[in-house]
Amino acid sequence: MNNEIPSLFDVEVPGTSTAQTPLPVQSEQVAEIRQSFERAGITSQDQRKEIVESVTFRSIAGLRDLQAVEAHRLLKVLKSMQTPKPTRQGTAWDNREEDTWIDKL
Repeated sequence: MNNEIPSLFDVEVPGTSTAQTPLPVQSEQVAEIRQSFERAGITSQDQRKEIVESVTFRSIAGLRDLQAVEAHRLLKVLKSMQTPKPTRQGTAWDNREEDTWIDKL
């Protein structure tokens, strides 16, 4: 058997693999996190920091310190905290916003 061709059963020696560094948070993610905080009605910086640290399990000085994976998890949590818009019941006529000429008669 040729020694140059790797065998199917060759196992990589532990410790020789390179550890991947986590990706940093993207600017788009930071903007989306800020919008999600606003939509959820969370305006207090202390409350925001508490939520971020509860998701990341570590102390964070600012949103730019997040990793991309942590930002993704935070966005999922924030989206679940947002209050959904109430669905309207009835017809378009029942749900009209303005008075029509018939209403003014």
